[in-house]
Amino acid sequence: MKPEEKPRNGVPGLRHWRYDLLAGLQVALVSLPLSLGIAVASGAPPVTGLISSIIAGLVFPFLGGAYVTISGPAAGLAPALLAGMLLLGDGDLAAGYPLVLVAIFLTGVVMILLSWLRAGKLVAMFLPVTVVEAMLAAIGIMIIIKQIPALLGDFASPAKSMLVSIARLPESLQRVEADVLVIGTLCLFLMFYLNRTRRAWMRRIPPPLSVCAVGILLGYLFGLDAAYLIAMPDKILDGGITLPAFDVVLSKPDLWVSIIVVVITLTLIDSIESLATISAVDKIDPYRRKSRPNVTLRAMGVSNLFSSLAGGLTIIPGGIKSRANIDAGGRTLWANFFNAMFLIVFLFFAKELISRIPLAAIGAVIVYVGWRLCEVKVFSKVASIGRDQLLVFLITILAVLATDLLMGILTGVAAQLVIHAYLLTPSIRMVLTGRISARQFFLTAARAMADMFRSPVIQAKELEEQGHRQMHFSLTSLTGFNLLPLDRALARVPPQAGITLALSESGHIVDRTTMEYLHQLREESVQADRPFRIEGLDHFHPFASHPFATRMQDMRLIREQARHTAREGEMAQLAEHLGLKFAPETVATLNHHDFVYLRRGANRQECNVMTGAHHGFHVKIFDYNHTAAPEYYVEHRHTLVMLRHNDGRVMELPSLAITPGQYLERYLLAEYREAEGCGLDARFRTACRVYSEDTTHIRSLLQGEVARELLANMGFYLEIRDSMLLAFHPDHEFESPQAIEELLDRAERLMTHLEQAVAQSG
Repeated sequence: MKPEEKPRNGVPGLRHWRYDLLAGLQVALVSLPLSLGIAVASGAPPVTGLISSIIAGLVFPFLGGAYVTISGPAAGLAPALLAGMLLLGDGDLAAGYPLVLVAIFLTGVVMILLSWLRAGKLVAMFLPVTVVEAMLAAIGIMIIIKQIPALLGDFASPAKSMLVSIARLPESLQRVEADVLVIGTLCLFLMFYLNRTRRAWMRRIPPPLSVCAVGILLGYLFGLDAAYLIAMPDKILDGGITLPAFDVVLSKPDLWVSIIVVVITLTLIDSIESLATISAVDKIDPYRRKSRPNVTLRAMGVSNLFSSLAGGLTIIPGGIKSRANIDAGGRTLWANFFNAMFLIVFLFFAKELISRIPLAAIGAVIVYVGWRLCEVKVFSKVASIGRDQLLVFLITILAVLATDLLMGILTGVAAQLVIHAYLLTPSIRMVLTGRISARQFFLTAARAMADMFRSPVIQAKELEEQGHRQMHFSLTSLTGFNLLPLDRALARVPPQAGITLALSESGHIVDRTTMEYLHQLREESVQADRPFRIEGLDHFHPFASHPFATRMQDMRLIREQARHTAREGEMAQLAEHLGLKFAPETVATLNHHDFVYLRRGANRQECNVMTGAHHGFHVKIFDYNHTAAPEYYVEHRHTLVMLRHNDGRVMELPSLAITPGQYLERYLLAEYREAEGCGLDARFRTACRVYSEDTTHIRSLLQGEVARELLANMGFYLEIRDSMLLAFHPDHEFESPQAIEELLDRAERLMTHLEQAVAQSG
């Protein structure tokens, strides 16, 4: 799609108002229960959640920084806000909330300052990825533990410490209210069931809204007391808004240290989550537009200023609401504005209905959100990247739960530093056995620590390769703590110049944060059609088979010969049988041909790759896995076949995708339209969907032998991009060698028939 066709923000974006209006309504239906729940989980009056969402919708569209991202209060900050209220109010939530509003105001000021200093990327880059993931997992655990009493009907005052909250759970079990327990349990079951069911009709109404509706009905049925329902003020504008207590803070210097701690915590979490969310949302933007981190940071800072003055919570981009916006067809930030307008209508005209929602139903919604942050698959995913990462992950979580979010994050960073220092420092046995002196030991350890923060760029020079400019960077050790100088150096490279990153022998370690950063550079270079290569990485030993695992270069390291798994063995035999080259290593997938399917989800990896010539085609066969929303930690596995003729012929094939049913999400198909009918029989039209940029041309091609081949291959996913065919079976995981041969044969026949049809039509 041409860049000028991409929807823009601001006044030009209003031409898409129909799409954004409908999306805004869908988002408001999701945002209503979530905003109420986040406010309750934060220890704030429920109305403050709606106020925050409204302020966010009224501010974000005018400041920009993103495109389809929806901002508002987020569950990730609920534990920090609750802890801040308890700290500043000395255990009294009512006294602490006006003081927290001052901290939110100051957080907004700090975020605006960070954006002015263009420090947005620094905040996101400096913290190890594993520490950030552990922070979110710990927040999920905290949310669940804090909401368990609400599900039981126990509304005792929350404890300042997480450990005390855990110790109080047996007491909550002794104060169970049967009616509340029934409502909470049923609503919790519905949240999990509705979010996981494959029955599309059951998810047409957002699950949080459905759960709240069921809660209201059960509340009427059981005659639930008002104490167990959402409390809304009688008059929103007259006494319903809490104002920041600036005068109290200024008159009590003993609060200043606590205010500073709360501001640092909120700024850190707000900045990290904001930048991580816009990056994730960019990956599912139908038009593949890129958000601007510093502009978004400024927008969130201004939003927090206004939110605090109106008595609202902290504001950040929200992943759940952003995904709802994309699925509903939202195109610009005006969807935020329409979301706010609908919330205003709900707030003033549906206040009585909102006040009938049981707190147990809201608690169930928030518990599910917390579970998504800390479910078992989160731990297994980190473990697959390496034991070192799992150790940092667990240390950070335990530190957060034992202390607080700020100390937990600092402990996680310290743990990552200690592990790196340990890995890079010679063994103490070398000193005890006299192989090196104590002085050499401490000098080596000090040098290793310094290398983690020193610029990794040893030399940068401009070369010319085959008539093209190529910037060549010689690098030493790469860690998340020293990436910023490299990032700044790469930002100065002219857009038309290629990039080579050469890891020298002086480098000892490339950590997980760096591996993810390098993969992002690869993906951006593929999209920009810029030459990019990394040299020397194969000399580093990965700690795990995951492509993002930490790697070390150590010539003394004794490497065992890699043992082929049973799958690798049979794939190697198949490659030999087909006359193809075989590479078993797991690597991150790069979407060179811009296949729609390979844009899907995240954590895209391939292994057991076979490449070479077969029957006149250039073939690539590989085992592929990725994660996809809504279950971001569940892997989808398939064996993919890709091929195109390798005899030099020029045959422009139209881009198309043929899928079984509604297999692809709407956001992936922005540049495609559905070609209905296509002259194929009723069986095909019922079971399959055909998408293309030129549906008229496609209908003329899907005739004769092509049609017969398609009818024989119903149930397969077929796609053509850049005159290359991709094929796999969505209902199968990794295929057997025999099934792979059959799939390859089908793909070659279909490609031949398609090329003949194109030649005849041309």
